[in-house]
Amino acid sequence: MIRKMKTPADSDCFIAEIVGEESLMGQRMSAGKLLHMMDLAAAAAAARHAESPIVTLAFDRIELLDFICHMDYVRYQAYVIQVGRSSMVVKVDGFSKAPDEMEIRPGHSGVITMVAIDRNRQPNRNIPGLEYVTPQDHERKTLAEARQRLLENRRKMIAAVDGMADIPLERLTDSFPRNGRFSTSETELLIRKKFLPRNANALGNVFGGDTVEMMEELALATARQFTGNFRMVTIAMEDVLFLKPLQLEDIVEMRARVIFTANTTLVVEITVKGINFFDTQKSHVTNKGLFTVLNYDRSGRKKSILTGLDLSRSDLDTRRAYLKELIKYERRTGQSMK
Repeated sequence: MIRKMKTPADSDCFIAEIVGEESLMGQRMSAGKLLHMMDLAAAAAAARHAESPIVTLAFDRIELLDFICHMDYVRYQAYVIQVGRSSMVVKVDGFSKAPDEMEIRPGHSGVITMVAIDRNRQPNRNIPGLEYVTPQDHERKTLAEARQRLLENRRKMIAAVDGMADIPLERLTDSFPRNGRFSTSETELLIRKKFLPRNANALGNVFGGDTVEMMEELALATARQFTGNFRMVTIAMEDVLFLKPLQLEDIVEMRARVIFTANTTLVVEITVKGINFFDTQKSHVTNKGLFTVLNYDRSGRKKSILTGLDLSRSDLDTRRAYLKELIKYERRTGQSMK
């Protein structure tokens, strides 16, 4: 059977809306709503390509450095840049403008992986392939190849850290001034809730965007209790993985903890479990993700975080988590924390 082929342009689509609440016009939006919109745009592009139901598999690192305010016009353009047997890598580009502006400006963007599924909720391996025809198509192919190299380098780093049998405390540097320190377990925040029918797709699975929006809200709450400052905003989300579908009948448990602190930012790790409604002893991990949160002052300027992590009695897994974020921070910023 000859595989049907499509181009990236065949999946190109967008969603757009005026976000937030009018009473909060001009104030920063939380990232959760925006991440939800990005997921919807990616899902629409993937569905156009696959001609099949789809589910979210993973978010790459998405940086949210361009603040979006309540009542801004926000648009997300999405298109498929790479295709496997059942998976699709979707690039999502953001644009926005304030109520008093005429020009729309580029905003944050990201990459989301979607999977096509069949009627039995199994991967649909009969989706069209992807061919690159126009110069713009080849630019998108180059983008997909660059992403693959970046992911491979990250996988090698993570594997190297996971292979370490011991991580001495001296390796976990933190030279920033701190007024106090907490163990990672002391930073934990745990919530449980149930999603509503409006949060589920036709298969009874909770929408990925709804899950991510809730995760981001918890990340902010965890960061605020750690710093004692409510002026915090999520500026990046990374490695958000959808390991198993979250069913509507599940009780959703989200556990968050601070695993890394820099000067003005910290990283919150979140693990999501689906708990059987009739037997709370039965549970399974459905999602994981990392959220980078920025601390700022009343005038909007970055503000130093004066609380740190006490890793002196931490276990090996906690030290590994910290070291991975330390390496990524130093590579990303070019700054050493020694």
